Amino acid sequence: MGWKTYLIIYLGTGARVSEVVKKVETIGFKSQFGPVDFVYNWGESEPSKEQVFALGDKLTESLNGSGAVFNLDTHD
Repeated sequence: MGWKTYLIIYLGTGARVSEVVKKVETIGFKSQFGPVDFVYNWGESEPSKEQVFALGDKLTESLNGSGAVFNLDTHD
């Protein structure tokens, strides 16, 4: 299966949904249907906390001003 970070985004009114999706996919997340909105695949090796935090920082920077907030969940 491998390690994955699951992302749920809560959208505000600051940006169009399509703009938010493009920004998130640029970071490396893949959109999907179901209980989570996006998945980032780390492969078979467990990411360090610092790697997950850096991914969260990239999301924060990319979504700045969009009104979106998010939740990350990383596990194998």
